[in-house]
Amino acid sequence: MNNELRKISEFALDALKKQGADGAEVTLSKGRTDELNVDAGEFSLMRTTFNSSLSIRALVGGRKGTATYNSLDDDTVEKAVAAAISSAKSSEVDDAEYIAENIGEHSFEFGAGDCELDKLYDRIGEYMETVKSEYPLVDIMQLVTQYQVSEDYYANSNGTRISSKDAAYVFDVGFSARDGDKTSSMSGYGFLTENLDKSFMENAEMRRMHREMEKQLDTVSVQGKFVGKLLVSPDCLSSFISSVFGNCVSDGSLIAGDSPWKDKLGEVVADPRLSITLDPLNPEIIGRARYTSDGHIVEKQDIIKDGELVGFRLAQYGAKKTGLKRAGNYSGCYIMAPGDKSYDELLAGIGDGLLINRFSGGSPSTNGDFSGVAKNSFLIKDGKVTDAVSETMISGNLLDMLKSVVGISRELITDGSKVLPWIVFDGVTISGK
Repeated sequence: MNNELRKISEFALDALKKQGADGAEVTLSKGRTDELNVDAGEFSLMRTTFNSSLSIRALVGGRKGTATYNSLDDDTVEKAVAAAISSAKSSEVDDAEYIAENIGEHSFEFGAGDCELDKLYDRIGEYMETVKSEYPLVDIMQLVTQYQVSEDYYANSNGTRISSKDAAYVFDVGFSARDGDKTSSMSGYGFLTENLDKSFMENAEMRRMHREMEKQLDTVSVQGKFVGKLLVSPDCLSSFISSVFGNCVSDGSLIAGDSPWKDKLGEVVADPRLSITLDPLNPEIIGRARYTSDGHIVEKQDIIKDGELVGFRLAQYGAKKTGLKRAGNYSGCYIMAPGDKSYDELLAGIGDGLLINRFSGGSPSTNGDFSGVAKNSFLIKDGKVTDAVSETMISGNLLDMLKSVVGISRELITDGSKVLPWIVFDGVTISGK
């Protein structure tokens, strides 16, 4: 375990006890980021930054107080302790607040080795040359590459002590296309990786995203309105899942009682081919959290299994508030089971529809109704991807879509934070903006 962070946590817990805390937890973090950036196609920045954070949650007479600071020195710790105690004393009593039970001492270390800065520089240059030679109309607006290493420590007044060390490379690029006076809308893509063994262009969906960006220089407007099929990319699918889970299976909606699934545990809520799991432990996930923010060791959590709702994404507080079971984890590490058709087979089965890469819209209503703009998208005609479309409106109901699955791809795409297929939904309204 990190002795420095352990010493700070013990100092904080002791100070909290002396100031009247009935229970408390302390979360500490120290990290370093090595960064190489490109702006407008040219190297623009190389730097190393350091960061630290301190978070305290204290309970006084059933009242919760919190404090967060970006320093770990003794004066800051004392200030944070005083702030958390003061916050607790001015809060309302909440019987659902408690400190997790003692699970002993645990230590985890995983991720990338030491930063290979020279190799990172070479990979960036290789990527820029690949774009220039293979996708000459793509204009790199900004590229941020980072090597991030973080040491985290959790301790609570019941005796739990957990340390974790993780390292990963982060790639995040924003680009558009340009041909003379014509320009496309801007898009972007990113992924995480533990090593630099392969070129950036071969990670996740990088190549497809660049290829399609060039096609977006010439767009058409959708004429009129029709109800059709929506072919959703894995990256866009993640945003739809997040909306559904936020509305239906997470602390906020379940505590408020407005989740449309609050009484549907054990019932069918989706197509029987659909299974979604939260699994930070999956080997394809980078930055694998091993413990939750409230002091529990992470476990795999099924949410939908063969179309049936089998679990909620509840933290310990939400579980206490609702009387439901605490989830094994509450992450956004979505893992979806593959389907039985290839991407090409899915596409061939679509008559009139839309391929969507990004969705821009407000939060869906409580019942799942949504409306927004399909970005970086393409018309589908007779089973083939045809014209890129200018910003096009789509609307429907997310919960109905889950029951209107046409097909799921065998191919699974991972960007280091999720593992998802392509999916086709039916019954989506598509119209010109």
